[in-house]
Amino acid sequence: MSFRNSFLPARAALLVGIALFAAPALADDQPMARQTPLWDITVGGGVALRPTFEGSDRYQASPVPLFTVRYDDMIAVGPEGLSAYWHQGNFRVGAALTFDPGRDDSKGNGIFNTGDDRLKGLGNIDSSAGIKVFGAYQLGRVSLDAAVTKYTGDQNDGIVLTTGMGLPLKLADRLMLTPHLGATWANDSYMQTYFGVTPAQAAKSRFTAFNAGSGFKDVSAGVLAVYRFDEHWFVTGDVTGKRLLGDAADSPITYAATSVRAFTAVGYRF
Repeated sequence: MSFRNSFLPARAALLVGIALFAAPALADDQPMARQTPLWDITVGGGVALRPTFEGSDRYQASPVPLFTVRYDDMIAVGPEGLSAYWHQGNFRVGAALTFDPGRDDSKGNGIFNTGDDRLKGLGNIDSSAGIKVFGAYQLGRVSLDAAVTKYTGDQNDGIVLTTGMGLPLKLADRLMLTPHLGATWANDSYMQTYFGVTPAQAAKSRFTAFNAGSGFKDVSAGVLAVYRFDEHWFVTGDVTGKRLLGDAADSPITYAATSVRAFTAVGYRF
């Protein structure tokens, strides 16, 4: 059983957390500063719809867990891995041990398996650990964040820079809507791993050789919704459109430069 790409996207999980934290403050029309409990635990599950790989024009649905455990608003375990952070007022910085799930070059059996037979000959990209440094700033009700991740795998030792912003909006007493934007830059090592085709791979696959260089990989925009049934139970959903850029869009493995990702989940916050 493979769990490649089976987890809730880290960016989406981050936005769920923002919306859950912001809801009590916005309900009282106060700034988003809050009193946090010593332990903050969110668990749940749902289903996600996403391309079979970045650049694919085919989609697949798979179950996803929704989980985050925070201790004293300083240490967290969740979709992004294990992180520790420091915050002062509206500013937050930290570091994390994270991972890249990799990619399969063929479709397997089972609800958690991912991949696409059109990638045969490129070989699998193994999962790899990563070291992330991140920062965030709350500008009024706008959440700004940026992160740099260095991966350490044999196949993926690239560097990825992500930036994003979200704006939680209270539409009703229990309903939060968060429009969000994001962008990703990647170095040549990462781009070549996921969008390049070596001469050896070209000889074994349907693709022509292609050298992918560093640059902006994608931009995205979406909307997240969180509805709280009570103090603990909630339902959430997100729809995000992504546009590949530069060599990611020009790669021979890219069948569609524009794609949509969506998920819905039910959760419980202790």
